[in-house]
Amino acid sequence: MKKFFSIAALALAMSTGVQAQTDVVPNRMIVSSKVDSKAYAVEHVDSIYFARKEGEVKANVEFLSYEKNEDEGDIVYVKVTRTDPKSTFKIDVLPTNTAKRYDDITFARYFEQQSTSQKLTEDFAQGKLSGFAREFTANTPYTVVTLAYDEYGVPCQVSRANFTTPKVPTVGTPSVTYTIDETTPSSFTLTVTPNKDCEEFYWCQFEKGKAQEQFEQWGPMMGFSNIEAMIKQFSGKPYSDEATNTWNELAPATDYEVAVLPVDVEGNFGDLVYIYVTTKAQGGDGVAQVDVTVGKYENVNGSYVQTVTFTPNDQTLLFRDLFCLKSAYEKNGGDKGFTEYLKEDNSQDPNWNQYGVDSYSFEATPNTAYYALALAKNAKGEWGPFTKHEFTTGAAPSGVAPAKVVSLPKRVAAKKAAKRTAVVPVKRSLQLVK
Repeated sequence: MKKFFSIAALALAMSTGVQAQTDVVPNRMIVSSKVDSKAYAVEHVDSIYFARKEGEVKANVEFLSYEKNEDEGDIVYVKVTRTDPKSTFKIDVLPTNTAKRYDDITFARYFEQQSTSQKLTEDFAQGKLSGFAREFTANTPYTVVTLAYDEYGVPCQVSRANFTTPKVPTVGTPSVTYTIDETTPSSFTLTVTPNKDCEEFYWCQFEKGKAQEQFEQWGPMMGFSNIEAMIKQFSGKPYSDEATNTWNELAPATDYEVAVLPVDVEGNFGDLVYIYVTTKAQGGDGVAQVDVTVGKYENVNGSYVQTVTFTPNDQTLLFRDLFCLKSAYEKNGGDKGFTEYLKEDNSQDPNWNQYGVDSYSFEATPNTAYYALALAKNAKGEWGPFTKHEFTTGAAPSGVAPAKVVSLPKRVAAKKAAKRTAVVPVKRSLQLVK
């Protein structure tokens, strides 16, 4: 059943609704949806109507097989069956790590942006997908995705079929051996030795169990199709001989893993080797507390910088610290508010938890009173006394502009977040051949 509105009725509704308020008659009609927005000149709109579509509109896809040859490259064979004979569909292949982050609406936007992507109008008992612009990565999960469109051109439901490309056989069995040379509460040292089949290797350190999680987060953003590609990129450089490295600034009594990627003489990836290390515990059962030492107030490259050092005692497992203008202290919560704030976890700030002496420098206004604040926790998880140390910066030398006022009631992280990059699609155009 259709509800039909003529262009005259539309113009009347628009003019009476808008003109009454603005005395301006619109000459554009904009239709917005979750997928996209489309605009029309009002004089070109012939009619507007609403319709109701019953039943499922989907192009069910089934993976049949995969092959690669020198002439056509990657080839994927699929079966596609539409639930509605009036429907059409688009099809694509993406790394599974990317595809599983997309819902139906996101895929509708994705296909809308693929201007060269063809709408197919029939079922395929054995369709052949080829013509990929980017070569598939070996030993990597991929997803065939279809998006069905009804007879009105409305994007409907998505269907998915997963497969994994074969692993390329390596020359020999590239691998590594290792020794754990030293562990401390904040670091560990490893020595890794490649075997005779390992031409080079890459490595990267994570908290235990986080390598896969990091891949799922960064893979779609940075174009990594598999975890091996991420390890290679994050390693920074290859190692061809025995190598020793120390990872610092770690948390005490915490499980870590180092993922090592061996590579053969032809550049093929071997099996990942995971090395598990636990840092030593620190702290005690007594009272954990932090001492504050105020250092120099000096001109550094035209800015006035104050250095403050926070030193935990031997009972401290971890502590947190920050600064606040004395004049802004009470309005930001005072002792109670800052104590509660320092007790809160903040996984988004890599510098929130401190485990050793922390010497921190920040821009500060001359002749201004500040508080250095800290709170420590012992090995039993008990918080110690709240540290509030008042200090006043010195005078600014004449002839140099003073630093900007720092009034935020929290410390500025020293490390910046990694820059994110756009997702790169697997292909630019595809052709489904019977």
